[in-house]
Amino acid sequence: MRVLGSLMAASILLAGCATVPMAGAGADAEGKRFDPPAPGRSVLYLYRSSILGTEAIFNVADNQQPIGALADKTWIRVDVSPGQHVITCAVPSYAPLTQNPAQAATVNLAPGETRFLEVDVWPGLPLNPRCTATEVGADKGRAAVAASNRAMGAGWSN
Repeated sequence: MRVLGSLMAASILLAGCATVPMAGAGADAEGKRFDPPAPGRSVLYLYRSSILGTEAIFNVADNQQPIGALADKTWIRVDVSPGQHVITCAVPSYAPLTQNPAQAATVNLAPGETRFLEVDVWPGLPLNPRCTATEVGADKGRAAVAASNRAMGAGWSN
């Protein structure tokens, strides 16, 4: 019983909402217009809207290049070249065993295409969650982005 109480206390201490650097209000509004990509380019929106894992920050990469970090109720728009994109994500580990970044999704984008990926927690070892990404339809993706706030992508400044 003491072990269960200790685990519950640790969960309460670790619970809370993680934060990431946020884009300004103008950039948030701009991304929520869902403008088409520039000619010869494609767009990926990655977002989080899960009630699980709110204490974790997901570091997201596209073809091994960092694109940003996502906390709960945040999103990132990435303008990319058409072709195959291997999206990986990593969650900081608090357990003695660490897990490598998970290959969350592979997306093949055509020129002019806009796609949406929901990044979510996938339970791992205790205190060591993993993340996964699932492609969703445009209507669901737009609604989730509209209800969230834009996180700063890698290399951004306000």
